[in-house]
Amino acid sequence: MNKGMLKGSISIRIFVGVFILFSFILGIFIYVTTSIYGEKLKEMEIDYHIETTNSTIEQFNVLTDVIDGYSYSLVSSEIVRQAVKSEAETEDKDTIQVDINAIASVNENINQVTILGKNGFMISTEEKTNYRFYQGFLEQYEMNDNRRAIWTKFHTTQGDEYLSSTSYIRPIFNSETKEIYGIVVMDVSYESLHKLFTSSSIRLKDKAVIVNSTGDVLFQYPLSTDYKVVLETFPQVIDKSGEIEGELFNKDVIIVSQSIDLSDWMLVRFVQRDAATESFRQMLSSIKIIIVAMAVISLIYTLWLTRTITKPIKELMRVCGQVVTGDFSAHVSFKRHDEFGRLGDVFNSMITKINDLFDQERRDQKRKAEMEYQILQAQINPHFLYNTLDSIKWLAVMQGTDNIAEMSTALINLLQYNLGKVEGETTLKNEVESVKNYITIQKYRYADTFEFTTMIDAEAEDCKVLRFILQPLVENSIIHGFNEERGNYRIHIAALILDGMLHIKVIDNGVGMDKTSTDELNQGIKKTTRFSKIGVTNIKERIQLYFGEEANLIFDSRPNVATIAEVILPIKKS
Repeated sequence: MNKGMLKGSISIRIFVGVFILFSFILGIFIYVTTSIYGEKLKEMEIDYHIETTNSTIEQFNVLTDVIDGYSYSLVSSEIVRQAVKSEAETEDKDTIQVDINAIASVNENINQVTILGKNGFMISTEEKTNYRFYQGFLEQYEMNDNRRAIWTKFHTTQGDEYLSSTSYIRPIFNSETKEIYGIVVMDVSYESLHKLFTSSSIRLKDKAVIVNSTGDVLFQYPLSTDYKVVLETFPQVIDKSGEIEGELFNKDVIIVSQSIDLSDWMLVRFVQRDAATESFRQMLSSIKIIIVAMAVISLIYTLWLTRTITKPIKELMRVCGQVVTGDFSAHVSFKRHDEFGRLGDVFNSMITKINDLFDQERRDQKRKAEMEYQILQAQINPHFLYNTLDSIKWLAVMQGTDNIAEMSTALINLLQYNLGKVEGETTLKNEVESVKNYITIQKYRYADTFEFTTMIDAEAEDCKVLRFILQPLVENSIIHGFNEERGNYRIHIAALILDGMLHIKVIDNGVGMDKTSTDELNQGIKKTTRFSKIGVTNIKERIQLYFGEEANLIFDSRPNVATIAEVILPIKKS
């Protein structure tokens, strides 16, 4: 291969183009990752730690809202208000007991519910209750004008020094005079609050505390860390929500503080910058390894892709050269299942198809000549039959045998109707006339043992119907409806337009059918075969194919009384 051919080779172009494309993509990826989004990713990591504080606050707020809602339901209860106001012992104490027990049992965070009245009314969910501890808060409400709910410090409950709780106390008072009647106390377990507090801190490896307005540390993580010095250094985090930068144990931190609703508590989180960006640094190291791996893989893939594309193209070019010389036996052999494999199969099929077309053309020419001969025969045969029957008719007329002439005329008309035209549709008037010709022939055959009458509404005569739908039904009446035991048989065809539909009924007074047979026939379960192998199913399928699902064929019959075959068609005027 000379230098010019090598320069213009598609394989070289594909290799160079794909390699440059991969190199460009890798360059963009490195630039975007390290230069543009590097600092943004760091800030996002820090923001994520800070946002976790908001999530923890929201969980605390949900819990305090639930506690506040329970306490409000008791404070606003008329039964509870009467119990703490009345001088006499209330009769509804059992009802109140049921209510507070239900509250304590529903929420696992509530250890105890207690109601204490100024009148001496006392009730609790626990038998061993330190009412004296809660009495002190009731006395404080009586001594000042504060009527807001408060949270207490953690204290032991039920005489158990290992079970610690904080109490949410809500006063019961007169909204107009502010007179205190009593208090409702909700004890919340230390364990549930501590679990809620430490879950996010452990996950993010941050340090955090919850302090009250006086600077007392209620919760902290880790437990071994002393935060008093930090809180004394940054007292503003106790007073209001905010975010400041500082130093904790010689490490740069972001101190985030946020208040908890319905309490004087503050959640303070110490986010270390190094810890917050640790995952980013790990990600950056992983990116470097990935970039090197991608560079090697892209080079290998470029070589493989070049060979994959160019090899089948060269094979196709070779076979095309053979086909150009007239060798149609040449085929490509791609042992692959991708687009090139399918292209090879299509190419082979095309070559085979060209060979087949040559043979097909020769066969078509021969068959065309045969078909022209058959068409000529088909044109000659009906005319020959009609002419022969017409000769028989006139011979019968000349010899005075009118019955043979009448029968021949009916047969000629019937054959001309059924065989003379290709189109399948006709008018109801023409269809009934064809049936009359058929009846003329059948009367001679059955010695005129039945009567045939029609009653066709003038408006229905020019409605479109399909050819050969009434004759099989009439034949069914003659062959299967009449027997030799009875006489006075009749066949009647009636047609009228009703509710925008054409109704055609073929009625006979023959032997009829029982209800089971009629139902099976209407449902298509029972198969019947009639004249020229055209049965009920055939008629029903034909009219529904032509007129749609509105068209139908329905049978109604009673044994030895009558049988009605009703054809229902949408109206189509001729």
